[in-house]
Amino acid sequence: MAQSATTKSDVMEREYEVGVQMLIGAGAVLILALIFFWSAALVANSYRGNATSTQFVVVRPLLIVSGVLTTIGALALAAMGGTRMSKAKGSPSVSVQCPYCDYAMQFPTEPALDWDCEGCHRRVYYENGRMAEVKQITCTFCKTVHRVSAKATTYMCDNCNRALRLSDPNDPTQIVADTSSDVMKNYDVLLTEVGRNRNEVAMALESILICNLLEARRRMENLPLKVAGNVPERKADAIRRRLRDLGATAVIQQTSQQ
Repeated sequence: MAQSATTKSDVMEREYEVGVQMLIGAGAVLILALIFFWSAALVANSYRGNATSTQFVVVRPLLIVSGVLTTIGALALAAMGGTRMSKAKGSPSVSVQCPYCDYAMQFPTEPALDWDCEGCHRRVYYENGRMAEVKQITCTFCKTVHRVSAKATTYMCDNCNRALRLSDPNDPTQIVADTSSDVMKNYDVLLTEVGRNRNEVAMALESILICNLLEARRRMENLPLKVAGNVPERKADAIRRRLRDLGATAVIQQTSQQ
């Protein structure tokens, strides 16, 4: 499985998920503490006339101590979750501009692996830890100028959505049209298997499908799931790679013309 550089948004997403889980756990522990205090009050009211009974002398103090300890535990857990989220938000980052669209991507450290731009959804390639060279090409159909990685062998024009083969076997300096792509083609992305990292896949679907996490988890139960429809091949491939990097199985297929 091809690895991708970790972005700051990936780190924040992961840390926020853990932080929220800790806050939820803190709430559950606090409820338990309230139950201890309520039980202690109940014992006190029931045995108020018999202050020497075992329930009043032993059980009631034990419940109070348990309530105090669980309250401290809840506050500590909440503080840890909040601190974790705050640190993730305020952590240092390195800004790297996309060589294709100039979108500023944020990374925890200088990236040395390929990554997908969140602005144009294109793959930025690296060689030996450094960003691969980018060249300019002109679409042979509509004459639109594009910036393309030197490692790419094909490209989908942003303007006319036609495929270009970036080198002619007889003349590597030439850009030639792919005659098999003389009509506009869009694609669907289907999630066929979730894999082991269900939480991370659900969080990715949350942003792809633009829904809440609960809805994303519900949709994951009905596979295959169309996570994107009628999108250019480049964007479809970027979504597929994103899901595959999380251990899920996704495929793309040409959008059927109705």
